[in-house]
Amino acid sequence: MSERPDITAALAEGEKLLWQGHPKPGRPISHRASLIGVLFYTATIALLLFAWWLEIYKGHLPGVRLSLYGLIGTAAFFAFVGLRITLLDRRRARARDARTAYGITDRRVLALAGPYTAEVALGPGVRAVIKAGGVNVEGQGAKIRLDRLKDAKAAHDILVAEIGRQG
Repeated sequence: MSERPDITAALAEGEKLLWQGHPKPGRPISHRASLIGVLFYTATIALLLFAWWLEIYKGHLPGVRLSLYGLIGTAAFFAFVGLRITLLDRRRARARDARTAYGITDRRVLALAGPYTAEVALGPGVRAVIKAGGVNVEGQGAKIRLDRLKDAKAAHDILVAEIGRQG
């Protein structure tokens, strides 16, 4: 896995870094994802039990074998969707968080995520709002979310002060 990008390497000449941060490590599975995952896992078990019953008691009938393959294939698909919703999406998000860095400079707000860079130039039309443990920054034609911050209030205060100084 690649390392977290260095914000100072993305600064322009003469640009001053005021704040830098990154998402908090660890990302829990949401209750909604857990509930949907449980439904898919339950459907998987129910389909497999029905396929077992069908094979034991009706396996001698000609069309049953093809139906069994369909049931087992559908159960495997449900198991994959359940894993995708619960474990795999969380793992991907944690890997993305480990490669994400945020910065506030005297000219712009930066978000570096792996090889990708997003920025909002600071000026009079820029708004910053604390929302759900992060800071939403909206400028002219650009938006950035500084997500899952430990010190969202501090980042917001620095950002608002810098916007006010420039406006």
